[in-house]
Amino acid sequence: MTVDYEGWWSIKPKKVCYTHIGCFSNAKPFNNAHRTLPQSPSTIDTTFSLYTRQNRDTAQILDPYDTNKISSSHFDSSLPTVFITHGYKDTAKSGWPLQMKDAFLEKGDMNVIAVDWSKGTKGRIYRQSAANTRVVGATIGNMIKVLRDSFSLPLGQVHLIGHSLGAQIMGYAGDWVQGIGRITGLDPAGLYFEKFDTKVKLDPSDANFVDVIHTDGASLLELAFGIRTPNGHVDFYPNGGTRQPGCKRNLWTNIFNFFKGKFGWISKSLTCSHMRAIYYFIESINSSCEYKAFPCTSYLNFYRGSCLSCANGCNRMGFNVDKNVHGKFYLQTNAAPPFCKRH
Repeated sequence: MTVDYEGWWSIKPKKVCYTHIGCFSNAKPFNNAHRTLPQSPSTIDTTFSLYTRQNRDTAQILDPYDTNKISSSHFDSSLPTVFITHGYKDTAKSGWPLQMKDAFLEKGDMNVIAVDWSKGTKGRIYRQSAANTRVVGATIGNMIKVLRDSFSLPLGQVHLIGHSLGAQIMGYAGDWVQGIGRITGLDPAGLYFEKFDTKVKLDPSDANFVDVIHTDGASLLELAFGIRTPNGHVDFYPNGGTRQPGCKRNLWTNIFNFFKGKFGWISKSLTCSHMRAIYYFIESINSSCEYKAFPCTSYLNFYRGSCLSCANGCNRMGFNVDKNVHGKFYLQTNAAPPFCKRH
């Protein structure tokens, strides 16, 4: 490892270089996280947990730099391969990533790889986690390259799925290795990404097909965390893409609970809409309800009933998306499971 670093406050561009993944500079456009440079791969400690129908509940740990671990696992390059990763202050070792893994393995025979980078999102400094997404994306990219080059995995059958900062990670991974079949962004993180160059965030060039579900795209002043602008071939805005039904977000109540020490309630309240994209997608994997979404110029027009025709091509939000129908789509959901509304 080599370092040329003075901190985020330095005006002069700096860089860090790491074994296997090369150098990372904070020069434009990679100055988006207040010029913060990513930490080392050893600090972030990205792990790859493989699940298949042969080991549904017990993960096999893969290493992009140790092909013996891959060849001795149940990984099968003839099957579709799904990578799942989390966002800020989250993990892939419990919670929703394992729920999603179970849904995929119920759906079909495939390789599901849960990518954990929770050590790279510790601490209170969000900008460091945002900067670390570049190293995690490169590490995932290297794993995909090894699976392609040493195990003949077709890139077209690779599906990358990330939530929040994880969505931006998958964008970096797709930029690292061109030709990925699909990337799904689940309410991609907006802070330090939305108003910056496409090179630093998920965009349609990162895979053959990119679909995005926006569920918390209001401003940070409204305590929202997702990206508002379209950044896929297909962008879905359930319930307008902001506050989701069943999610309460009251600023003064959150402040009150902060001073009362009820931090868990605050977190659940603030992230409800942001997390809802995850649960819409999980439900869509095996649901018979198609999450029909309508093309429209705005949610207001959709809400007024001006866009309830499929003459210009509807689409299906979630796993069963139609990759041939692009654009912005709107739909409404229920406030509790099952979220999908039948038409």
